[in-house]
Amino acid sequence: MTLRHSLLRTATHRGAPVVDVDLYGDEVVDRPQEVYRRIRDAGPVVWLPRHRMFAIGRFDDVRLALRDDATFRSGKGVGANPVANTLGHYTTLASDDATHMNRRMILMQSLTSRAIRPSLPTLEQEAADTVDRLLAQDHFDGIADFATRLPVQAVAELVGVKVTPEQMLNWGQSTFDGLGSANRRARGSVRGSLGLFLYTLAVGRRNVTPGGWASTVLDAADRGEIGRVEAKNMIIDFVAPSLDTTILSTGQLLWSLGTTPGLWERLRRDPDLIPTAVVEAVRMASPVRSFTRSVAAHTEFGGVQLRPKDRIAVVFAAANSDERHFHHPERFSLEWRGGNVGWGHGVHTCVGMQLAKLEMQTLLHAMVPRVSSITVSDPELLRNNCLQGFESFRASFR
Repeated sequence: MTLRHSLLRTATHRGAPVVDVDLYGDEVVDRPQEVYRRIRDAGPVVWLPRHRMFAIGRFDDVRLALRDDATFRSGKGVGANPVANTLGHYTTLASDDATHMNRRMILMQSLTSRAIRPSLPTLEQEAADTVDRLLAQDHFDGIADFATRLPVQAVAELVGVKVTPEQMLNWGQSTFDGLGSANRRARGSVRGSLGLFLYTLAVGRRNVTPGGWASTVLDAADRGEIGRVEAKNMIIDFVAPSLDTTILSTGQLLWSLGTTPGLWERLRRDPDLIPTAVVEAVRMASPVRSFTRSVAAHTEFGGVQLRPKDRIAVVFAAANSDERHFHHPERFSLEWRGGNVGWGHGVHTCVGMQLAKLEMQTLLHAMVPRVSSITVSDPELLRNNCLQGFESFRASFR
């Protein structure tokens, strides 16, 4: 250990231990659990000097902060750089209080369990076709061929924007890259993020499918419930977060089924455990590594003095692997009871959670009568500032 690292280990910033890691660097991609453990072990709140912001990584503290939306605010953006926070100003994710609840209620008109239930037959048919097609192949890509298919088909149709699924995927990954620090990946994402932003500003009735999710947001603007520019930007809430998080969680689910002894056999014997398996896959995946919050008022949290305008990273992925809360968190388990923060927590819990659950459960139900064994190998990890998971891996069904 160098003298510099030794000093940083013992240094504090307003009572917070200093942890010298790049939360958005390749080190987290290559050794995520090592980095998350360093953050958790250092204390309830740590200072990240490379980003000049604080971070929370323990499960109980993350949940506590997410419940306290009066102190830890989203309205000034959830990214780690000012450009992303400016571009996201009108999104539901980057809003607070009555504004957030109003935008959220408009989105939820399309995303409640009741609202998405009529889409179930289409999802079931697409899931069955996907599994049958992959069974006919010697091997396939667990992300591109399995995890991506259903979310792309479902979301592209349900959102009702007239762009290709490939464009939606590009916009989504660029948006999440742009929410990190102003590093090389964030700079490289500007074209994609700005493209989505400009597209939504120009979108009108001619660009959306009547009755689609995007159309319902424009309907709310027509009724005067939200502003016209606000409505256009809220379409980002459908396009950007709805694909990648589900794809990465579905990829983790398939990987865990192929690497956890006895897991798939148990699900085939007892399909009632499928909802539990889906929630556990989201915990293991923690597809969104972290979002930031802005501190609204002087407060003490975890023994650390926080001031107005301080920025703090809420590290969902570290919380979901916290050994203080989960026994052997590195293991996929169907025995956990209680939630995790893979979909967030509190008033900002993911609005698309029910759709994601339905998509993943539908895939498993399609697999149960068709697939007897699953093998996976050759994983490649995704490099993204805020997303984590598999870029690709080899898989096969028998």
